[in-house]
Amino acid sequence: MNISIKSYQTSISVKASVQESAALDNAAKSEAKSSSSSAAGSVFISSSAQALYAQSNAAERQVSMSKGELNRLYNKGQSDIYNFSQFISKGNYNRDDLLPKTDDPSRLELGEKSLDYAIARHQSPPGKVSNPFAGMARNDLSAVVYDDSGTYTDAERYSAYAELSRQDEEYFSKLFTKITNGGDNREVFKGILDYFDNLPPVEKTAYPSGYRDSIESLYQEQLGQWGPLALIKQSAEQDAEKMSESIFTQEQSSAEMLQAILEKAIALSKN
Repeated sequence: MNISIKSYQTSISVKASVQESAALDNAAKSEAKSSSSSAAGSVFISSSAQALYAQSNAAERQVSMSKGELNRLYNKGQSDIYNFSQFISKGNYNRDDLLPKTDDPSRLELGEKSLDYAIARHQSPPGKVSNPFAGMARNDLSAVVYDDSGTYTDAERYSAYAELSRQDEEYFSKLFTKITNGGDNREVFKGILDYFDNLPPVEKTAYPSGYRDSIESLYQEQLGQWGPLALIKQSAEQDAEKMSESIFTQEQSSAEMLQAILEKAIALSKN
């Protein structure tokens, strides 16, 4: 069964119905009227109303977009991140040109910290600068990365992409530790399904048609062979020990990391 996915130069869940998106939209508009004087506890969403509005807009837009439109949006997001990375690596830029055009101190702080992070990441050796998007929910990160409204700067989108990739690598690394050599990989296929189901429409375009059905078929085969999936509890200490060294490279996209796990699980499930 060939279910390989197309590869991209770079990578990155908005799982919300139109009704949920409308609720978020209304909340964002309401917050926008009252949040200008409130200092955000977390830098990355000090313009929390703007970020929430962008997220709700992304969910609503993607639900109504055609497959072709989603594919173009995905490719543009990937291309924008890659091109910005190349641009920063050359060092020939005017810092002010890469900051938000706003008087909002919170937005400026986010822009500054995002740019500092992007620049540090391209230094040799990479500088130790914290990512202002660290810990942000993956749904929100995806909305930032694939935002084409101009709400976020390239540096902010790059930083959001870096955090999204880090979260995906962490998820896939944990999933990789669950692959067994005895053929029972129910938990792995279920983990892949859960990940895929939570992806926003724009990110699902990175996978071929029928991809989910193929994984579901593999999962059902495993259930037929090994029975219902039992809840397996694994301590954080065990996970940390097994993940002492990453099995992925920094250049791999989320889709490529998932494919590596899938191929390994399929191969070992045949034993």
